[in-house]
Amino acid sequence: MSQGEEMIKNVPEALKQIGPSFKLEPFATIIQPTIEDILAEHKKDKCRKGTLLTPFLMVWLVLTLTLRRDINYPKSLNWLISGVRWLRLDLPAKLVKDGAISHARVKLGVNVFQAIFYRFIWSFVPISPDFHEWVTVMFDGTSMTMPDTKSNRDKFGKPKSRSGYGAFPQVRVVAFLVLSARLIFDIAYAPFSGKKTGERTLMLKILEKIKRKDFLFLFDAGFYSFFIAWYMKTMQINFIMKVSSSVKLCPIPGSHLPDGSYLAAVKGKIQDPAGSANGRKRWKQVEIIVRVIVFQIKGFRTVRLITSILDENITAREIVIHYHKRWDIELSYDEIKTHQCATLKGQMPTILRSKRADLVEQELYAMMITYNLIRSLIYEAAAKHNKDPRLISFLDSLQWIIDAIDAMSHIQNGDGGNMFDYLLDLIADSPIDRPRRLRINPRVVKVKMSNFKRKRSGDKSKYRNFEQDINIIAEAA
Repeated sequence: MSQGEEMIKNVPEALKQIGPSFKLEPFATIIQPTIEDILAEHKKDKCRKGTLLTPFLMVWLVLTLTLRRDINYPKSLNWLISGVRWLRLDLPAKLVKDGAISHARVKLGVNVFQAIFYRFIWSFVPISPDFHEWVTVMFDGTSMTMPDTKSNRDKFGKPKSRSGYGAFPQVRVVAFLVLSARLIFDIAYAPFSGKKTGERTLMLKILEKIKRKDFLFLFDAGFYSFFIAWYMKTMQINFIMKVSSSVKLCPIPGSHLPDGSYLAAVKGKIQDPAGSANGRKRWKQVEIIVRVIVFQIKGFRTVRLITSILDENITAREIVIHYHKRWDIELSYDEIKTHQCATLKGQMPTILRSKRADLVEQELYAMMITYNLIRSLIYEAAAKHNKDPRLISFLDSLQWIIDAIDAMSHIQNGDGGNMFDYLLDLIADSPIDRPRRLRINPRVVKVKMSNFKRKRSGDKSKYRNFEQDINIIAEAA
């Protein structure tokens, strides 16, 4: 028997010292019980004796693949168990055969990660209100690229372009985000194009599952429909929603408030629950009463907001300023797609790396789990030091966590609690180096491929305190 074959035989033996339930700290402190429960419920907690890729190790490996996007599958596995390698000094460079990791991922399936994602979020400590008595939440959509394989093309499709189709298949994703902790509480996804794959349709799938009355929803104009506004009012869920100039608002005489806002009726049709006649849907006319806020910032178009918040003590200016925070969900997408899923030059340029459609779905849930784990550590660190988690650097926190994983996952002397506290201190001491600045940017582009003007040398950012420049427009009844 060669030395290499002998070393490969030592792999399962070496892993015994970390136990059958492999843990990846500091995340295991937060989510390990959830992983154990979900694997047992799905009957995925058992494996063949001597198997290196145990279910527990595979869960952490799949999460690692969304944390270390800069290295491939085998190197991710090596990094995951690097502590064991350097304790024993007898593990081979190649731990598993080619294709073994992908095979183990297929065997583990999508449902396990979907269940872990929801169980972890549902068990999260209640988040305190951040705007009066409400917890601010929001929706927005994005798209994610993946390798150009037949499986991915058949499942998700490619976006069309002027000259044909895009380079990579894409999946459309809509996320439901809690603002104060910047945690993703739900997602819905679909092929990039096709019937019932739009952002509004995906958003409704999430919205129908939400029953909490302490949420305050911030909606962009692209999500507006009369049905959504009517549904929110009927369910007594509060919202602030931007609407286009085409939406007809009927001011109620004498309803103008001192802050410039006013009440208006919005009329529309909804499907009659009584049923249909002759195979056709029945519709009925209904109306809702909303508060309307019209404002303008110098240099920009007039904006109209409608809201269910009728309390006069909450001023129109306060609502406009708070609505501006809706853009935080774009920052979360940036944290995921640019930093968490960062790749090096010369590597696969796609956001997702899986070549099978089912593994793309698995990776998507794993990506959101990992993001929420990082964000939960930031939230805990901020609470410990009485800071705003939105002002702590995601990129620096990510690096601190990656640096700590090796020491914390294979600790031998019982100092895990001290290390965890120290990690929280480091995260809390990593503020964003450039917080959101009071500025505006000219509406120009570097390459002339749109209706915006071409960017010139004089097109620079300018100081603008939009909170001071908000002009509430009191429209006549």
